[in-house]
Amino acid sequence: MPQPKSKISHQKFHAKCELTTSSVEETQAIGERLGKNLKPGDVVAFHGELGSGKTTLIQGIARGLGIDPERVKSPTFVLMREYPGEPPIIHIDGYRLEGAPAVSWLDLDLVFSPHKITLIEWAERFEGLLPEDRLAVFLEHVSTNRRRLRITASGPQSSARAAQLQTVDGKPLATDVSTNSSDAHTEESDHGAAGD
Repeated sequence: MPQPKSKISHQKFHAKCELTTSSVEETQAIGERLGKNLKPGDVVAFHGELGSGKTTLIQGIARGLGIDPERVKSPTFVLMREYPGEPPIIHIDGYRLEGAPAVSWLDLDLVFSPHKITLIEWAERFEGLLPEDRLAVFLEHVSTNRRRLRITASGPQSSARAAQLQTVDGKPLATDVSTNSSDAHTEESDHGAAGD
């Protein structure tokens, strides 16, 4: 008789990656690398205060998937946008939602389609509705221009994506990818003021 799945056995897939960026360009570059590794059915849950870089990172992911990052805007007022591509991206902003009850009216079969990549800003509003196997990205301000990105994976598919992000050409990536660029950027341009 098959044994029920337990959280203990699932934890063996838990993976973690921490990176620091010093500019919008570096944050987008990390997003682009992540985007190149994402596959249909992947779900990425973004957590971070306003201006921490969620939308900026998603713009990079879009570029990595062959979508013009200029088309990517935070869907704060429309809740969800879909960007056509191979595969398509579902981009959700849960900022205006009041927790799982408000989210439950969404078509979750569409949101978590195995044929699309789902990117959710303010993912804490989706608590209890997110798939168990997902990437979680926690963004925080380190200083005016620096951001810390902590990426965790909680299942086999997401762990594979996190492992791919940690290497370049099969070699380990340093945990601090900042290039110490002298190009400073302002807080507003830094990580999109509109809803991020």
